[in-house]
Amino acid sequence: MQNSLKQDLSICKQIISNCDIDYAELKKQQIDKSFFDNYENVRVVNSFLFNYSKLQDKIGTKLIKEVLFELKEIDDFSMPFRDVLNICEKLELLDVKEWDRFREIRNILSHEYPMSITERVENISLAIEFYPKIKTIFQRLYDAVK
Repeated sequence: MQNSLKQDLSICKQIISNCDIDYAELKKQQIDKSFFDNYENVRVVNSFLFNYSKLQDKIGTKLIKEVLFELKEIDDFSMPFRDVLNICEKLELLDVKEWDRFREIRNILSHEYPMSITERVENISLAIEFYPKIKTIFQRLYDAVK
């Protein structure tokens, strides 16, 4: 296994470990308008969303291609990402439509800071809902090369 792949798998595991802590804390609470009155809650949300986005980015920008290269499914890292996703779907590592949804959620989280508490709660809820699915994709990628 390539060193860069080992390193990126390790980084993803660390991100997941950090994200799991915040995820568990958020799952215990009712996230509504009053939730944001407590700075500790805001800190946990910000930490979770940062790690959620970081994980999705790391998997999408590096890990997927590294895994496919290791599996000898691709021989060129410049292959268009849509083609890479289609190979992953063929190998049952992920669902392309679901991955597109992850990217959409990540973009919402990183490019918008809604002033509306209702929108903010909805965006946080989406990230909480999809986090276990991103972890599943990571686990499939990890299992494919271990």
